[in-house]
Amino acid sequence: MTKVYSYCILFCMLCLSMATAGSAHAQTAVTLYIQENLDVNGSPIPPDQNLMELINYFERTTNLQFNKMIVPWRRAQYETLQGNGIIYGLSRNPDRLSRFHYSQAVASQTIWAITYGKPKPKYKTIEDLRGKVISVGRGFSHGMEFEQARDIIFKVEEDASFTTARFNKLINKTNDLILWPLRVLKDQSEVETYINQVFANYSGFKDTHFDVSDQPLFYDTEHFASAKGKFEDIIAKIDKAIVEGKKSGELSKLLRAYR
Repeated sequence: MTKVYSYCILFCMLCLSMATAGSAHAQTAVTLYIQENLDVNGSPIPPDQNLMELINYFERTTNLQFNKMIVPWRRAQYETLQGNGIIYGLSRNPDRLSRFHYSQAVASQTIWAITYGKPKPKYKTIEDLRGKVISVGRGFSHGMEFEQARDIIFKVEEDASFTTARFNKLINKTNDLILWPLRVLKDQSEVETYINQVFANYSGFKDTHFDVSDQPLFYDTEHFASAKGKFEDIIAKIDKAIVEGKKSGELSKLLRAYR
């Protein structure tokens, strides 16, 4: 009887140990809001595969399971502030810092000016933008310096992030320049070639050439973020994965493919 009882105890302990181990490895599910992508006509397109590889890296290294919600950028920020999940790709500005809890920087961006017409404007400093009308994607910020100058040195016009309407406004002189963020390309000639290739196959811009500023006008960083007081343990796991990924080189490799 004693021996049977001992076996029962051992069996129960084994089951408890297996259950504990299983729960330790169970993934934590969290909703992740991602900006929707639009083509030149303003229609939604599948998310960038390189972005998905980047997101997969964080799932693997944090033991998190992201329920990906691809929505307009303003809605992504609203849902995050409601505590419904976290967001990826958010840049910092004074207003957001008071409302969002940020991860460490995942990626850095250079922000270029796209212009049309001759002579090509010489935009090198923020002061060169005084009195200009600048087109940015709806709900977008381009960092602290941009926000400090917004509606003081220049006027900002928000449009859908990637539509022909923005470029038609540029051609028709309704706005003076478009700001365009890039992660990998750092050389002006490469950026200009890339921008014109994007529109080369679109009939409305077949013989149109857009110019790119000689140097970036702003610099920015991209982060995961949650509402203040929400999912901060999740952000801490992501921070650890950022540090480890940069140390191993795996994160840098993924970012090189993600424009």
